[in-house]
Amino acid sequence: MKTLFLLPTATVLAATLLAACSDVAATPEETLRTARIETVAAPTGLARREFVGRVEARYTVDLAFQVSGRLAEFAIAEGQMVEEGTLIARLEDQDYERALREARVQLQQARTHLERQQTLHERGIASDAALEDARTAFELRSVALDTMRQNLAYATIEAPFTGLLSRRLVDNFTTLSAGQPVARLQDLSELRVAIAVPESLIGTLEAPGSYAISARFPFLADRDFPLEFRELIAEADAASQTYKVMFALPPGIPGNILPGMTVNVRVQLDQENMPGGDAVRIPVTALSALPDGGFQVWVFNPDTSEVVARPVRTSGVEGSSVLVLDGVQAGEQIVTAGVSGLSEGMRVRPMVPSGAVAHNGAAR
Repeated sequence: MKTLFLLPTATVLAATLLAACSDVAATPEETLRTARIETVAAPTGLARREFVGRVEARYTVDLAFQVSGRLAEFAIAEGQMVEEGTLIARLEDQDYERALREARVQLQQARTHLERQQTLHERGIASDAALEDARTAFELRSVALDTMRQNLAYATIEAPFTGLLSRRLVDNFTTLSAGQPVARLQDLSELRVAIAVPESLIGTLEAPGSYAISARFPFLADRDFPLEFRELIAEADAASQTYKVMFALPPGIPGNILPGMTVNVRVQLDQENMPGGDAVRIPVTALSALPDGGFQVWVFNPDTSEVVARPVRTSGVEGSSVLVLDGVQAGEQIVTAGVSGLSEGMRVRPMVPSGAVAHNGAAR
C-alpha cells in the first residue's frame, strides 16, 4: 500500500517540473507597435501639373453715366465690337442743354456787371469792395458754365477703347442715377488665362525660365497655345489660400475664344531650376507638430526597427502631401501613419511592406 501511494506523488512532481520548464520556454516576445512605413522617393527632374483656367479680357469696364437722367438711346447691341470713341448710350439731354443756356446768360450778365464796376472804379465812384464782388461773381458764373457744359457731355457714353460690348446692364428708357452701370466693355486686344496656384509654386511661376506652360481648349483638343506670364495677384483667396496668376494667350488665336471660357492649363516644371529643387514630397500624415510651431518626422531604421524624430523644414501643403525642403532625404524610410503615439527609440513593426512615396506625395 505504501508503494502504491508514492508512485503518483513522484509522477505529479515530475509533471510539475516539466510544466515549469515549458512556461519559461513559452515567454512571449516583445510586442511591437504597428506603423505604416514608406520610403521617400527622389524628386523627378520634370514635374507636370495641370490646372483649370478661365479666359479673361485684358480690361473689363462697367460703363456708367456721371449724371442722372432717363436713357434715350442705346446705340450698340450686345456682342458687338466697337471702336474707340463710338457712341454707346445717350441720356435725354434737354434739361442739361437748358441749364447750359441759362449758365451762358448768367455769365454774360456777370461780365456786363464787372465791366460797369471797372468803369465806375476808374472814375472813383465804385469802391474796391464792389469791384472785387463783381469779379468774384464773374468767376463763379464762369465755373458754373463749365460745369453745365461738362454735364451735357456726361449725358453721353463713348467707348474709351476698342472692345467687345459683352453685356447691356439696363434697358432703354430706364431712369438712371449717376454712376449706375449701363454696359460692360471688354478689351480683347490681349486675352488672358487666370489660374489658381498654391503658394509653393508662386516663386517658380514668376521665373519664366523654370517652366513651360500651355493651354488647351476642349473644343480645340488638337492644339496647344503657349502662355506668357503677365501678373500675380498677391492677395490669397480666403477660402482656398491660393493665388491668382495671369498669363497671356498668343495673338492670332481663333475668334471663337471669348472671356469666361474654361481652359486646361498644363505646366511642366523644371525641377533642377526650381527653388528647392532637391525637395521631396511626403504625406501630410507623416508630420507631427513641435512646441515651437515647427514639424518633425519619424525616421525608421529597418535594421533595428527603431524610430527617431527628426525636425524638417516644410514649404507648403498641396492636397494630401507637403513639400519638405530639408530634414529628410530620398531613400529614407519614414512613418506615415500612427505618429501620435511614437517616442524616441521605440521599436515598431511595418503595417504593410515598405512602399515608395512618389514625388507627388502618393505611395508607389
